Amino acid sequence: MREDAYHAEVAAWKTQETVLTACMNGVKGEAGTLAARRGFTDVVAPSLLSNGIDRETLDAMQAAVIRALPDFRRYFRAKARHLGKTQLDWWDLFAPVGQSDTHWDYAAGEAFVERQFRAYSPALGDFAARAFGERWIDAGPRDGKRSGAFCMKWQGADSRILMNHDPSLDSVSTLAHELGHAYHNVQLAPLDPLQQETPMTLAETASIFCETIIQNAALATAQGDERLYVLETQLMGHAQVVVDIHSRFLFEKAVFERRAAGDLNPSDLNTLMIQAQRDTYGDALNTSHPYMWAVKPHYYGRSFYNYPYTFGLLFGLGLYAQYEQARAQGQEADFQARYDALLAATGQATPLDLAARFGIDLHAPDFWEGSLNVIRRQIDAYEATTQA
Repeated sequence: MREDAYHAEVAAWKTQETVLTACMNGVKGEAGTLAARRGFTDVVAPSLLSNGIDRETLDAMQAAVIRALPDFRRYFRAKARHLGKTQLDWWDLFAPVGQSDTHWDYAAGEAFVERQFRAYSPALGDFAARAFGERWIDAGPRDGKRSGAFCMKWQGADSRILMNHDPSLDSVSTLAHELGHAYHNVQLAPLDPLQQETPMTLAETASIFCETIIQNAALATAQGDERLYVLETQLMGHAQVVVDIHSRFLFEKAVFERRAAGDLNPSDLNTLMIQAQRDTYGDALNTSHPYMWAVKPHYYGRSFYNYPYTFGLLFGLGLYAQYEQARAQGQEADFQARYDALLAATGQATPLDLAARFGIDLHAPDFWEGSLNVIRRQIDAYEATTQA
């Protein structure tokens, strides 16, 4: 069924490739021209400015991502073996693995999130209770409601969240993720509007942190197929944010380079997309998706939209690792105060400066490697569980 859906999707996108190619040429042609006329060194530079980071930070993160790609391929191969294959096909990337005996209905999800948030700190637990009690979340799927999840600041310290809950740990993780954004909004609320403007690189900090709280709590007590289910939920998301987003970065950079010499045709875009996927997924993936440049609307808006999500994941994981160290030393209250202060300052300082408050050097490979080592340990556990 997944394979049939894949072929139907590719065929459908092919019918629209001409107009979408025209759009891509127009958007990237304009962005490249503006970057050059405004004196930027290249097409990536404007995104660095808007995201509040420097080239050295991006290069350090990207180099660590490239070093981690062989480890993600271990995960893909282990998943393929579990599915009875030697390589994954594109339609297997989101195939379910493991099985949960926990029925993650919405009420159970609310209770689990509030309990685990409170285990981190009373303040975070009280915040979750308030969000649930005041019904900030539109969680019920219904006809005509858009997919995905979103959190927006409302009035004062309030937020509103849109999502479509299904009875899965992934959906409960999404709930925690969006509540993380809402908690970030609480920390920013007392400030003037201009002081609340947060670059995308820092906008995912609290959401990743809260999501990690939930997933680690679920993993702590899981056994057998349930443990495999939780690990799969974690790694499926991490693979998208690290591997697939890096393929999007490579693709977009290649498009800009080709577009500077003239228009591209649909075949050009398909070729560049397949090459980017081969450079990241490697031989762990048997089938590519040539039309992912059409699927993702981000290519038609802000340039290099996605890599801040990789930054957010790795920065959030790195902070969580520091929290675990502080908790082991009985210093979690000090960490929590500094963490809340960091969230309140995301519109007033650069990521480089804010990271330095936690002793983190974003130019150094060690920090990025430490965050990716968290994922590597999850991959080790996944391999061991699938072979058990």
